[in-house]
Amino acid sequence: MIQLFLMPLIMVGQNLQGQYSEIRAEVDYEVNLKAEIEIETILLHLENQTKLILEISKRMEKQEKKN
Repeated sequence: MIQLFLMPLIMVGQNLQGQYSEIRAEVDYEVNLKAEIEIETILLHLENQTKLILEISKRMEKQEKKN
């Protein structure tokens, strides 16, 4: 008899847990997307820095050869 009264409460609790899990998954997905964009931006910045460093290095080598 008690089980009949507790069953709706259990079902509501499970439903709330399911909704919480869905919201959490959506937030995690959004965070991951933002992180991916930031990582891509950082990688592009590093690639540009690498190109500049190589260019500077080549210029320095040319100057050393002239001297």
